[in-house]
Order: sequence, then structure tokens, then C-alpha cells
Amino acid sequence: MSLSSALGAAMSGLNVAQAGLDVTSRNIANVGTPGYTRKVQQQTNMLAGGEGIGVRREAAQRQVDAFLQQQLRTSSASSAFLNVKSSMLGRIDAGFGTPDSNSSIAGAIGSLSSMLQELIDNPESESSRASFLNEADNLATQLNTTSDTIQEMRLEAERNIAAGVEQANALLKTIANVNNQIASRQAGNLSIGDLQDQRDMAIDELSTLMDVKVVNRDDGTVTVFTSGGQLLLDRTPVELTFDEHTQMDPTSTYENGGAGTIRLVSGSTSIDLIAAGAIRSGTLAGYIEMRDEILPEAQAQLDELAAQLALALSEETVESTDATVGAATGYDIDTAEMVPGNTISLSYTVGGVQQNVTIVRVDDPSVLPLSDTATAATGDTVVGINFNQPMAGIIADLQAALPGGVAVSDTSGSTVRFLGDGAAGNSDINAVSATVTPSALSGGGTGLPLFTDGSNGTVFSNSLDGAGQKTGFASRIKVNAELIADDTKLVAYDTDVPMGDTTRPLDLLARLTTNTRTYAPETGIGGSSTPFNGSIDEFARRIVSFQSSQSANAARDAEAQQVVTSSLQDRFDAETGVNIDDEMSNLLLLQNAYSANARVMTTIQELFTVLMSIGR
Repeated sequence: MSLSSALGAAMSGLNVAQAGLDVTSRNIANVGTPGYTRKVQQQTNMLAGGEGIGVRREAAQRQVDAFLQQQLRTSSASSAFLNVKSSMLGRIDAGFGTPDSNSSIAGAIGSLSSMLQELIDNPESESSRASFLNEADNLATQLNTTSDTIQEMRLEAERNIAAGVEQANALLKTIANVNNQIASRQAGNLSIGDLQDQRDMAIDELSTLMDVKVVNRDDGTVTVFTSGGQLLLDRTPVELTFDEHTQMDPTSTYENGGAGTIRLVSGSTSIDLIAAGAIRSGTLAGYIEMRDEILPEAQAQLDELAAQLALALSEETVESTDATVGAATGYDIDTAEMVPGNTISLSYTVGGVQQNVTIVRVDDPSVLPLSDTATAATGDTVVGINFNQPMAGIIADLQAALPGGVAVSDTSGSTVRFLGDGAAGNSDINAVSATVTPSALSGGGTGLPLFTDGSNGTVFSNSLDGAGQKTGFASRIKVNAELIADDTKLVAYDTDVPMGDTTRPLDLLARLTTNTRTYAPETGIGGSSTPFNGSIDEFARRIVSFQSSQSANAARDAEAQQVVTSSLQDRFDAETGVNIDDEMSNLLLLQNAYSANARVMTTIQELFTVLMSIGR
């Protein structure tokens, strides 16, 4: 080997050793820094012969298991999603209270029952009546407060979605910028390890917001997609937009535009990612599910409890009277006391087949026709009739909704008559009754409008007009102001009833704790074919248990998922992280190599000096 060749090899060796020292020192320096830094390894190919210290080429290369990395990102997204649910469900559970707690919603129903029992024992006692009304007010206030908390949490979720979208846009821009730098450096055969670390950290952070998939390109850049396949970043990032709402109530839904949606905008293309089901995991998905599904279901439970509580205590049944016209028989029903939401129950048999029909009074024809799910009862056909019209129109609409074998007519005023076909013997009317919700404190039976819809004393009749009276009722339920002004009506349900009479208090206690009612399946308690049946007290306990179970399950799921994520992180760190012992060993080897190459250069310099002196 000539001196010139030896000098070139030594200089190359110095350069490689210096590069190796730089990589190793960066690996050591990054140990313990926030986030994590991938291990960068220096690979060398040795020249044959000589002192074995020359280097033909060098390349800084990151060793990353792409499949394991994607698994970790998917698991991190799931952890973030479940953490959001666990945290917010825990807060809902705290609002509803524990099943055995007197301070829970179920406990408040139990306390109301206890005060009612005291009233039964002492109906003439002003103190007993005042205590009962105070407990009723406490229950209404608890329903109001819990309902308000749920809507505040929905609005909080809305704000967090907006913040998450803003953060996602910033991360996509960072990934795109680093992508460009990586492509430029790789084209110049320069080290890109640090940039890859920076980009990976941005992608990892993005994956906690939403589930993403990453595809590596030959030029060192990456393309990012949602797990649903929507492109988020190629050479340039898309823009994510969110129309944040600053106010929210029980009527505000994603479907009716009362809550914001995330759109992907790329040029003239705009995709609603929520409608497309593109965001399935991560914190964004967690907040979307809480805002649009879990919290509305909790609100529906509160509204159903408040509605059934008000109805159970106030509803009265109007019995029909026999009607005969020639050979045709049936029943007359007085509809004078019916208000929107009140019903007529009709049972008839045509051609040997019995049919049950629930006729619902509506005053807003825009809500018609009604679905059979408009009532919680099963096995019946629901018919909505617009009563905000002359009786002739009501009769015509009823006749049109029923088979020809059932004859509908009006006798006079507000009475509706249902008749079979008489001599033909093909149709019979089996039973007719109406359910009404009187607003008066006395004279209408033993029921009592203890609760009203708002402070203005509006009777709660579960009207389906507009958005439906039940929606958000838990936030509006109040103790009847007229009853507070005259608490004797807790006992005196009619003019001749003495204050020592316990008929009304006993009936109210039965309505609260014993009488069975059917509850709407949209509460998540029971199904559409098997709705929950039970007393008000039983339903209250069921929803408290439901929320407690939901919270406990979410906490367990989040904990289990975190174990999976931590395990994947440990595996990933073991494969890509820096081992300080190995790096220190490499550091010593590289220092020795640097020194050896330096000595070779010194020796060559001395030889050149000798040769020059010989020439002189």
C-alpha cells in the first residue's frame, strides 16, 4: 500500500470514528429525556488488508419494528379512548350516587317514601306535610342539578373535541414539515435519525387523539391515514375543521346540528368524519361517544325517571260507559280532560284476532305519524291523533286509522263512541279507557300533580308535541307551587275529605313504591321487546346500579388496556431504546479507533518527512 493510500484510509477511518462518536454521544445524552429516542447504530464495512482500521462506507440506521410500532400506536389510541370514558363515567356515577347511599337519586326516592309514610301516620300534622314537600323539593333539585351536570359535561366534551382537532392540525403540519426535511437529507445521504425521532413522536401524539395508520415511502417520508382509510397527510396535510357549539341542552344533538362535527377538508373535498365513522379510537372518539351516546343516555334515564315520577303520582283513569246502537255494541269515552300526551286504550277483535291500540293526543300535526315506539308498552299499535281540530276531524282521523269493522262516532261534545259491527258478528269492542293528567289539586281523584314542568306550574302530561315534553324534563321538574301554598291538599283530595283521612297519602305511597309501570327502552334499561317494568322506586335503583356498573366496567377496561399498552411500550423500548452499557462499550472502541487512525496519520507524516529529507 502506498503512503498516499494509507493516508486516505486513515483519514476515512478518522471520519467514520468521529461520526460514530457523534452518534454514540447523542444516544447516551438522550437517555432519560422526555418521550423516547430511537437507538441509532453506526454500521461499517472494513477494508481488507492493512491495519483493519480503514472504512469503505458508513450509514446511520434506526432499527424500528414497524409492526410493533403500529401495535403500540393502536393500543395507545385505545388507552386514550378508554381513559376518557372511565374518567367521565366516574363523574356521572358520582352524580347519580351509589345504590346503597341515601344521598343517591334512589336514596332521594326512598326518603320521599319515608316522608310519605310519616304523613300517613300524621296526616293532620303541618310538620309532616312540610317535611314531605321539603323532601320532594330536594328530589327535584337533585334531578335538576344532575341533569345540568350532564349537559355541562357534554359541553366540556365539545370543547375538548375542538381542542383536539386544533392539536391534530398542528401535529399534521409538524409531520409534513419533518417529512420534507427527511426527504431532503436522505437525498443528500445525510443522517436523518433525529428527524425520524421527531416525526415519530408527533405521530405517536396524534395516535392518542385518533386512530391512525402510517405507510412508509421509499424516500423516507410517511403517509398518514385514519383507520377508516381517509387520507390525512401525503405530501401536504389535510385540514380538520370543527364547528364548535358554545351552548348545549338536552335537545342539542349531533343529528339535529346542535353539536359540532369534525370535517376533513382537502381542496374542494369535505368529509364528515363522524358520519363516516372514521374516528374510532383515541381521545377524540372518547369525547364524541360521551357527548353523543353515553351522556344523552344518562340524560334519558333522568328524564324518564322524572317523567314517570310526575305521571305516576298524578295520572287518573277515565272509565268508559257501555254504548248500544241497534245490534252494535261498544263503549263511549269522554275525552274532555285529555291534554297532549294523554292516551286512549282501545282493545278490539276483528276476524277473531285481538288488537290493542294506544291512541295518543297530539296538538302538533307535524309530529305525525307516530311510531309504535312512541310509548314504552309492547304489543300495541300506536296511533297519533291531532286533537287540535273540530270533533268531526278527530272522528275522521280515528276512523281512517282503525279497520272498517270498528265504527267511530261522536255522540255529543267531547265523547267518542267505538262500536263493533253488531249483527255481522265479525268485530267486537273489548275495552276502552283513557289516561289523563289533571292539573287540579282536588276534585279529580286521589292522584296529585305533586311535580310540574317548570316554575310556571305547567302540567306534565308527556306531550309529544315539538321536541317532546319529556326531553330535558329532569332539568325543569319543580314541586307544584300551588301545593306549597296550600299543603292541606296533600290530604284533602276533595271538598268533603277530613284532614285525618289517609286515602290520598296511602294511594301516593302505592303509586311510588308498589304500582308497576313500563319504562322507555332508550334509557338503556331493558330492551325494545322487553322494557323494564317496576315501581318508581325500583327504576330509580336500577338506573343508579346501571351507572355504577358502567363506571366500574370502564375503569377495569381502561386499566386492562393500560397493561397492554405498557407491555407493548416495554417491548418497543427494549428493541429500539438505548442500552447505556452497550453505548459506553462502543464509545471506548470508537475512541481507540480514532486514536489508532490518528497514530497512523502521525506515522505517515513522519515517513513523508524522512522521504523529503532523503530527497534533499
